[in-house]
Amino acid sequence: MNLPKVSEKLIRELNHGNTKAFDKIYHTYYLYLCAIAVYYVHDKRVAGEIVNDVFVSFWENRHNITHPPVRYLRRAIQNASINYLRSSYYNEKMMTEQTEEVWTFLENNILSSDNPLETLEHSEMNEIIMDKVEELPAKCRAIFKACLYEGKTYSEIAEEQNINVTTVRVQMKIALTKLRKSLGTPYMIAILMFF
Repeated sequence: MNLPKVSEKLIRELNHGNTKAFDKIYHTYYLYLCAIAVYYVHDKRVAGEIVNDVFVSFWENRHNITHPPVRYLRRAIQNASINYLRSSYYNEKMMTEQTEEVWTFLENNILSSDNPLETLEHSEMNEIIMDKVEELPAKCRAIFKACLYEGKTYSEIAEEQNINVTTVRVQMKIALTKLRKSLGTPYMIAILMFF
């Protein structure tokens, strides 16, 4: 992609606080930077917000910007996009989407039955889940079962197994990641909803 270039003179003007120079740089790179952000966050609106936030920082740091500015801007967009993906807002959004998935699954597979509990008990789902749980590495399996089947807290598991709580969290994450890969979404929803 051939990017429009800005001159060294424009950067010097930016360094001295020239708002017209800033506007020119903003309009030169805005769409390009949005494309980079969309690649990471898969949301045009969020990408636009990330780009605008980066340009605010760019302006605040204007005295230190060197020519060409695109390297600085590209790296800043990548970092801001990754920070967004790590943020609690993004995680809450993902949880909301998963909740919708849960209700769709329940509606299609469970709530439409005259006897929902019987549907669950007689489905092959429980057997499939149990088989995959048994395939987990021994440590993961023991922690997973203690947490989800026996209802023990991370602290209780840590105390019983003489390990720290962080290890329990890590092992649960490993177990859930492996199960998500081997089972797929409907089964993961069943695990989270019914165990």
